[in-house]
Amino acid sequence: MPTLPLGGAPVRAVLVIYDPPAGTGNTPGPEHARVKLHFNPERIAVTKAASWKRGRAPSNGSAARAQFVSAQPRTMTLDVFLDAPGSKGGVQEQVERLLSCCVPTSQSVAAKPASAPWVRLEWGRAQTTAFLALVTQVNATYTRFGTDGTPLRAECTVTLEEAGGSPARQNPSSGGDGPVGTHRLVAGDTLPGLAWKAYGDPTQWRAIARANDLDDPQGVPPGTVLVLPTLEEQAPGGAR
Repeated sequence: MPTLPLGGAPVRAVLVIYDPPAGTGNTPGPEHARVKLHFNPERIAVTKAASWKRGRAPSNGSAARAQFVSAQPRTMTLDVFLDAPGSKGGVQEQVERLLSCCVPTSQSVAAKPASAPWVRLEWGRAQTTAFLALVTQVNATYTRFGTDGTPLRAECTVTLEEAGGSPARQNPSSGGDGPVGTHRLVAGDTLPGLAWKAYGDPTQWRAIARANDLDDPQGVPPGTVLVLPTLEEQAPGGAR
């Protein structure tokens, strides 16, 4: 039975869609769409792999020493269930929104290099699954239709791959392998409030400020996209 967060109803998962970075940048553009999941995923598969190289094995029969080559991008697969029996447009708009994540945006084609949108799964305090990614595959199966043929229900399997080229960690004490995600500031946002939403700890606003080289944390204008760093390790005396 699903558990409820302290003091409230279940947090609804949403796939946030961003414009791709300008040029060869590593920070996504502004958020331009969201796909709200009608039902939270029952399971999410996350994969991370590494490449290793081995030389000639010694003659005594033992394995050759492995040498690290590179880390492979994180991948994630989740099932998205969409249901809109009372909606005039059904679920087509949301399915099309998912499918469009596999196609370069018109702005990126004109500006070059062409790039599909970047996405991030936003689901409460979940961090392992909240990485910036590209959609590599969408399988959508319509399972219910209206009398006029409008698709009213869809079962989708979405496969994501870590975008890569993430902004370098600017907090040397952080042991993470990239940012948790990004957040586009709106009027009324504060760094402590953002830290509470991202990590459940408002004191981690300093980590956000360091990761984004903010000289004046209170003077960041609305519309600014901030990187949310991982917090697997903290400097001595940190909150974690």
